[in-house]
Amino acid sequence: MPRERALAWCLHHFIPDWRSMVIHECSPAERGISVRMMKEAPGYIGSHYYSDVPRGQKNGPYQSENLEQLTFEDNSIDIHCHLDVLEHVNDPGACFTEMMRTLKPGGFIIFTTPVYETKATTERRAWIREDGVEHLFEPEYHGNPIDNEGAAVTFHFGNDLSSLILNWAPGASVRQVRLNDASIGVLGEFRDVFVVQKPDPNPPGIVTRVRNWLR
Repeated sequence: MPRERALAWCLHHFIPDWRSMVIHECSPAERGISVRMMKEAPGYIGSHYYSDVPRGQKNGPYQSENLEQLTFEDNSIDIHCHLDVLEHVNDPGACFTEMMRTLKPGGFIIFTTPVYETKATTERRAWIREDGVEHLFEPEYHGNPIDNEGAAVTFHFGNDLSSLILNWAPGASVRQVRLNDASIGVLGEFRDVFVVQKPDPNPPGIVTRVRNWLR
């Protein structure tokens, strides 16, 4: 899919040594860049939100995790990755707090989510309550790799998403990449990729960066 190819391009472009890193991917699909990361990165951890599996435990090849309450230790992950997940969470601010907590200094969050170019500000579409989903507009669901009923859409993100991320992740840098390139199969709508980096007070030197890239 175009957004998946766009994320793959950004991963190679901004984090060329990703294969040597600890990668956590939330809600991976069994195709494309998800499969490639799983095969080529020994430190890959895939997770899904399993309602019936305790957090941190395995369910087959995947781990049970809630992006709003991760079980990973502080400063333990190099890359958090997810494709079209953020529009289904209840509290995106909590997700970024947790991802930043668990990222190593200099680590990355790389993800896609639909951005509605005609919306200046983000709109909440639903609340996830203990007794079910409270829809504020016409119910909207997207595909869910572990649930045939799909995942409820809780947000339509607008052009303010980069600014919101800076509020949720103070001190981070945010790149919003919108590719439009037929040569790599990235055309159409909803192709934005966000590359968020946690600050590193002691960044690696050029020799280390080159060695990691060559590796």
